[in-house]
Amino acid sequence: MLAANNEQKAQQRMQQLQKDIGDLQSWLNKAQNKASKLQQSLRTNEQSISKLSKAIKKNQQASQKSTNHLAKLQQQSSHFQDALAEQEQQLSAQLKRQYQQGQNAPGNVLLTLDSPSALARNMAYFQYLNQASAEQMAAYRQTLNSLALVQQEQSDLTLELQQGAQQLQTQQQQLKQAKTQLSANLKTLNNKQASKAQTLSTAKVDQQQAQQLLEQIQVAVAKANIKVAGSPMADAKGQLPWPLKGKVLNRFGVSQSAYPLSQQGWLIAAPEGSDVVAIHGGQVVFSDWLKGYGLVIIVDHGDGFLSLYGQNQALYLSVGDTAAAQQLIASSGKSGGNTRAGLYFSLRQQGKPLNPKQWLQ
Repeated sequence: MLAANNEQKAQQRMQQLQKDIGDLQSWLNKAQNKASKLQQSLRTNEQSISKLSKAIKKNQQASQKSTNHLAKLQQQSSHFQDALAEQEQQLSAQLKRQYQQGQNAPGNVLLTLDSPSALARNMAYFQYLNQASAEQMAAYRQTLNSLALVQQEQSDLTLELQQGAQQLQTQQQQLKQAKTQLSANLKTLNNKQASKAQTLSTAKVDQQQAQQLLEQIQVAVAKANIKVAGSPMADAKGQLPWPLKGKVLNRFGVSQSAYPLSQQGWLIAAPEGSDVVAIHGGQVVFSDWLKGYGLVIIVDHGDGFLSLYGQNQALYLSVGDTAAAQQLIASSGKSGGNTRAGLYFSLRQQGKPLNPKQWLQ
């Protein structure tokens, strides 16, 4: 009874957290809707690319799973076909023996055998032949049925793979078109880029908005008081895996005009589409587009720890999803109007930025 009450309370806290995060996203959407039309177009474009990339990844994974299953079905089919060939040989031999014994049918044996013991042996042999024949025929029919089921599943799976391939081709074409549109939007945005001073001023506003969002998320997470499964993140200090491998382009805590938004974290260079993994187990509390930071995913690791992964090309998890340590959560990119492909990574405790160098391996 106590366990059921605790589980119910945990679900209620989870629902409240998701509502609070939803309210934050609504506030963020309203704030970002006040941005320029170019920024709004950029946001819509990059969100579309993320959804398409996620759908393509899911389609590819399903296709690979189906292909592996199809290979197993092929092995089963071959096994059943071999079994059928062997059973056909056995049945043929059995029928041949029965035919030969048919020359001396049980009725004739009764008239020709004088010894009662010989008569008993021959009658038992006739019964054995009939029983063995019936059992072999039943096994043969069972193998035929099993083979038919496997072949039908193979046929259905082959059709499913063909349909998946067609859908994947359509999705990839849509993704190509979306990237072409994004390229055009970025070109227009860069052509209208203001002076360096104005660029830094805009970046400061974006950073303040992100800071406000993070603070509110921290409040919502603390209020929910949801226990994250696994070992405490503090115990893994200095041993955490990198979210992806690459060269760090900035120094933590140092303002750089080339990367104005990266002062409170690291900008890690990596080719577009590189896998981004969670540095520690936790729960996704934000998965959306954020002005200046592009497509962002934030993971709550418990005890006030949050990790933020920005400027992604695609986000693979949603709010409320559980992220295991080193689980694929996104793919890197240069969303948010950034010009250098990579990942913006930030680590915080109770809202305070932490130097990733002291925490990662």
